[in-house]
Amino acid sequence: TSLACQFPKNLLIGFEHGWNALAGVKGVDILKWSDFKLVLRQLQKPEARAMYDTITIDTVAIAWQMCEDYICSQEGVQKISEIPWGGGYAACKKEFERCLRTITQLGYGLVIIAHVDTRKEKQGSGDDAPEIEILAPAIPKRCYDSVNQIVDIIGYISVDWDENGNGERWLYTRKTPT
Repeated sequence: TSLACQFPKNLLIGFEHGWNALAGVKGVDILKWSDFKLVLRQLQKPEARAMYDTITIDTVAIAWQMCEDYICSQEGVQKISEIPWGGGYAACKKEFERCLRTITQLGYGLVIIAHVDTRKEKQGSGDDAPEIEILAPAIPKRCYDSVNQIVDIIGYISVDWDENGNGERWLYTRKTPT
């Protein structure tokens, strides 16, 4: 979030309010999917296009959940799985992808933020096999599939701190053996 907010002419669309401690952020809180759709309509105006070059979604897992809730509300059900024949999942995918695609079709750069899932995995067999840490976006599979179709780069950002408390940001952009 702190890196994305440094991009010039950035608008942070906050599906969570994790950006409140960052100075100078231009952001909008999203409490429900219809709020997001309203922002998308506003982004189509020339005034918004002049103000912003980049739109940041923070976080995409919460955005997906709000989209699911929106579809459930439209269909009068409590859970997306209650919509017959997988229709709820299909409607959610279509709505979610349409909204993300709208941002890019309007000419904005798009940054999508997710938290990280971490797990340990043994490399090889036997009790003495080394263990490595596996990092992946903390988003539902259906959300991941939709996001993966629209993004150009998936990266993991970490900060390494030295003994003086100075941070150095690292961006990892692909899988490695370790």
